[in-house]
This record gives sequence, C-alpha cells and structure tokens, in this order.
Amino acid sequence: MMPRLLWVLQRITGALLVVLLVLHFWVEHFVSENLRRGNLTYADIRARVASPLWQTVDIAFLLIALLHGLSGARNILLDFSRLTRRGARLATVALCAAGIVWAWWGIQAFRNLR
Repeated sequence: MMPRLLWVLQRITGALLVVLLVLHFWVEHFVSENLRRGNLTYADIRARVASPLWQTVDIAFLLIALLHGLSGARNILLDFSRLTRRGARLATVALCAAGIVWAWWGIQAFRNLR
C-alpha cells in the first residue's frame, strides 16, 4: 500500500508543481507593473509577500516542492542502492527529518518578512 501511495503522491505533487510554477512565473514576470517598467524594488516584493494569499501560495509551493523532491530522492536512493529494510527505514526517517527542518526554516523566513 505504501509504495503505491508514494507513487501517486509523487505524480500529484509533480502536477501541482507545474501549476504553481506557472502561477509564480506569471505573477513575478508579467503581472508586476514595476518589473515591466524596470523599477522593481525590495519594498514591492515585500508588499506582495506580506499578503496572506501570496504567503499561502508561496508556502504551499515550498511544501509541495519539498515533498516532491525528498520523495524523489528517497525513490532514487531505494532503487539504486543495496539498503536493507532497516537502512531504507533509516533513510526515510532522515529524509523526513530534513524535510521538517527545511519546511520550518522556509516558513520562518516568511514569518520574518512581516
């Protein structure tokens, strides 16, 4: 059950990443008036990131990218290594711990922008 669920999760997060990447690219490069005029400043970016909507979108992007990337790293590690069951469990726990730390770190970065 678990490998099938992880396989489906990998595909879902990949599709979500495409949508979020297009949204991010569109907002950052085409919607911003100041960017199109060549006047983009840190204050403009900070004002956008201060919006709860964009914080939610950016944090979702972060979490989905982390989940997708770490799941992919786990798949590669388990497919191309000769880990025992215990080694595979240890690798999974280590990747989960790294993901939690990186997620916390990224979310704290948004909280510090206020």
